[in-house]
Amino acid sequence: MKKILYRIFHLSLLGIGIVSCQKDGTTEPIPSREAIEFSARAIGTKGQLPLTHLDNLAAQDFSISAWYTKGGETFGSQSTAYLVNHRFGTMDNQTSDETVWRGIARNPENNEKSPDPVYYPLDGTLSFFSFAPYREQSETSDIRFVADPEETVTERLTEYGYLSGSPLIIFTPAESAAKQIDFVAAAPVLDRKKGDGVVPLDFTQHLTTNIQFYCKYQGSVSAGEEKVLIKSIWIHNVIGSEYLFFTKNGEDLGCQWSSKVSPDGNDSMPLKSYSLTIDNLELTNGAYLSSTDFIQVNSQVTGRMYLLPQDIPDDKSLVFDDTRDPYLQITYLVLNRQNEIVDENILVYDLRGTKDWPQGQTVAYYVTISVAQRKELNITARILDWDNAGNTHEPTELMY
Repeated sequence: MKKILYRIFHLSLLGIGIVSCQKDGTTEPIPSREAIEFSARAIGTKGQLPLTHLDNLAAQDFSISAWYTKGGETFGSQSTAYLVNHRFGTMDNQTSDETVWRGIARNPENNEKSPDPVYYPLDGTLSFFSFAPYREQSETSDIRFVADPEETVTERLTEYGYLSGSPLIIFTPAESAAKQIDFVAAAPVLDRKKGDGVVPLDFTQHLTTNIQFYCKYQGSVSAGEEKVLIKSIWIHNVIGSEYLFFTKNGEDLGCQWSSKVSPDGNDSMPLKSYSLTIDNLELTNGAYLSSTDFIQVNSQVTGRMYLLPQDIPDDKSLVFDDTRDPYLQITYLVLNRQNEIVDENILVYDLRGTKDWPQGQTVAYYVTISVAQRKELNITARILDWDNAGNTHEPTELMY
């Protein structure tokens, strides 16, 4: 069913909406003078720049969409879009659990914030759907909000607990690790009305899998060779785009990924390649390899991948196919004492049979390179808690 998207006009001083009529004779809900406000639950962490930290959430802002339901009814397929992808944030520089988040706008030239409130309707209720970080909508955006999903899609999601009448989100992680985001969404909040007070949102659940790499080499370098350096790591042929849909199971509300329904309309999920590249040979981030200890490849924030959780195929009985099977492609350099490149080599590691990528956890790949023979030697994947993987913050901070 196509939804009517109500455009909300308000007088900045009075907060009074302008009523207009639709072609079918229905009247848009009239905004009141009560602004919509949220509280955002997040927990401090030792992890590097997680979006579930309130200060980081404030720097990014979050998106709110609201569905209107007439008085006396509850949210469902009859509800209509009242507000789509509005930016919410805080005007304060410091945040806490008591921070109130309101509609804001940002100047595209200097990123300065200004108030941009939106208001409850005089009657009926609103149901809220949110994600972070905020994104303007475009065909190339890594987060795309689908306000009016096709019934052919939602019908297939119903068996997995899809909340009837709710929107969808398509998430497509950026190709480069440096541009990837810690994407989060809150469980929907249904049927709130004017006078109900501040709406609570919970952004504490990580929705992606954090991928990191640790490498060392085995064997001796040749005469004139001093150092071994990872130049780039590519992950090929993993799921690169999925629907996130909102769910209701009994009284429990939430959201989950769909690895069964492809967002590009095909029968199979879209596959994509992702890169982690070391551009600076001076290695201020410490990526020279050791022959004794595993060294994290780019221990900075730009070295963390935020990818879609997924199952890694475990059947290695078939011949490896580099067009569909997941694999690592690692390029490393051998340098002399003057940091001049002596050799550049590419290794390929079949990922079939390694650990799956669980949501909200870190998958750490430990790779050993046979540098003398210039070939692959061994790879092991370990599952770590998100907050235990290469943290650098002070131990006095809270962990979750």
